[in-house]
Amino acid sequence: MTGFGRAEINLPGVRLSLEIATVNQKNLQVSVFGPEAWPALESAASSWIRARLQRGKVTARVSQAAASATLRQWDHEAVANSLDELAKIAQLCGMKLTADGELLLRLAENSRRPSVVLPEFAAVETNVRSAFEEALGNLVMMRQAEGAALSKDLSERLAKMAAMVTGMEQAEKLAPVRHRDAMLKRLKDAGLSLDVNDERVLKELALFADRSDITEEVVRLNSHVDQFSAELALPNCGRKLDFLIQEFLREVNTIGSKASEIATTKLVLEAKTEIERIREQVQNLE
Repeated sequence: MTGFGRAEINLPGVRLSLEIATVNQKNLQVSVFGPEAWPALESAASSWIRARLQRGKVTARVSQAAASATLRQWDHEAVANSLDELAKIAQLCGMKLTADGELLLRLAENSRRPSVVLPEFAAVETNVRSAFEEALGNLVMMRQAEGAALSKDLSERLAKMAAMVTGMEQAEKLAPVRHRDAMLKRLKDAGLSLDVNDERVLKELALFADRSDITEEVVRLNSHVDQFSAELALPNCGRKLDFLIQEFLREVNTIGSKASEIATTKLVLEAKTEIERIREQVQNLE
């Protein structure tokens, strides 16, 4: 699911900006980018994020806020060292280095270093975690709003699925009668005559009815639909719904293999298309 959260980290002499963004992904992938002075941030922040989220590609960035940008100081020693290196290079090339104001300014700008040094991460970890919790709270609220919209869409698709299952059941109930009439017509066209109560006819009809019976599949599908609807109202339901979708597809495929009516086959194809759409949407749910 997509979401975005932002917070500020106020420390002595410096203000940092925290942004956390998520995009859709089946599993949870966390990437944390922060100041080089805080190598421990990645591990700590990853654990905070994983405690709140279960799915999505998450990117967290901690950077110095533009509004609180502090002046950066020139590094005199670095400028001098750079001049020495340039002079050596010039000498190797048979040239003499002439340092003018423009060259000095460029070297000085390149050597600017922050005038504010970040405190040790361990000393401000509580402040940083509070900012992460604030940003994650905003992100979760945004994801919940999206989740509500997805839940509504899935409920509508689930109702379509239930109607399709009912249609399959009704279509296949007529199959034995149609098969009986078609069989007797073929026999009559061939110049053969059999009574509908003939034992051979009854046996053939019984075998056909057994092969085309989809009662068990329909019962299981209706049960899965009810379970899906119930789970959809619960938090952290994404992975459970993934499993139910697999069961949807299994039962629909079995009905397709048993189907003897064109109407049933059409409904099976429509149902498989709808199941795939449901699967795509469920990937976005937490």
